[in-house]
Amino acid sequence: MKPIYENIEVGMNSSLKIATYVHSDTCELTSWHVHPEYELVYVKNGKGTLRIDSKTLAYDDGTLIFLGPNIPHADFGNKDYRDNLEVVIQFRKDFVEEKLGVFQEFKAISKLIQRSGSALLYGNETKEQLSVSFERFGKLNNTEQLINVLAILEKLSKSTDFHAILGNTKLSNFKNDEIKRLELVFEYVNENYGDTIGSKVLADHVGLTTNSFCRFFKKMTHQSFIQFVNEFRIRKAKELLDENMQSIAEVMYNCGYNDPSYFTRQFKKYLGQTPTAYLAKISA
Repeated sequence: MKPIYENIEVGMNSSLKIATYVHSDTCELTSWHVHPEYELVYVKNGKGTLRIDSKTLAYDDGTLIFLGPNIPHADFGNKDYRDNLEVVIQFRKDFVEEKLGVFQEFKAISKLIQRSGSALLYGNETKEQLSVSFERFGKLNNTEQLINVLAILEKLSKSTDFHAILGNTKLSNFKNDEIKRLELVFEYVNENYGDTIGSKVLADHVGLTTNSFCRFFKKMTHQSFIQFVNEFRIRKAKELLDENMQSIAEVMYNCGYNDPSYFTRQFKKYLGQTPTAYLAKISA
């Protein structure tokens, strides 16, 4: 089965996406998927199955795994115990190349990140040693989270308690040109979501006809391009409202909407409440 291409949204003021899930709000399932971001996953306890490219492995007391870009995989978490915790850390190649890559002190971490292309599964001893570090993310601000991630990566770079799941096995035949094309789409939307964006503009941007682009996007993401743009814009609107620096009207215009009624309908569709209700909730 061909994997769904998943778009990972890193926040406006962050180099990383860090999500923590407890028993009642386990990570939203995305089934069999692929993305160009690196992904480090900690699951505290419980039993589950790792499905990574052509490999299937079981775990019985949580897991700790580090995946490189574009490795097809399924979701890892489970709901066996009420005290279970899943932490998912994702970052892009520019974080590795433009930030970590300029410091010689991160040379060992850079080598670790290169090895993640083989999908690194760590043993229970390493998972337990790092459990406190993973479980404190929910109490940290952005700066503290970044420092904590670097500390975790530094410890993993010294660990020999792992094995490479994929080894030299050839990865899925998910086409590189399709991945690159969709990356271009996501990058364009991320940089221009406040402007008018249509299928023809993106089709021209990636060298396809409009009809071919629409078929390509639906095949890769299982949603239409307009659905994706609206969801992307609403997530950005939420981020701007969370910063509490702009009015609802300013946020609406900055996210590419000109019709307040349409903006309100889309906001409620994706977030379950109106912008006014959401702003009142976070301001209370």
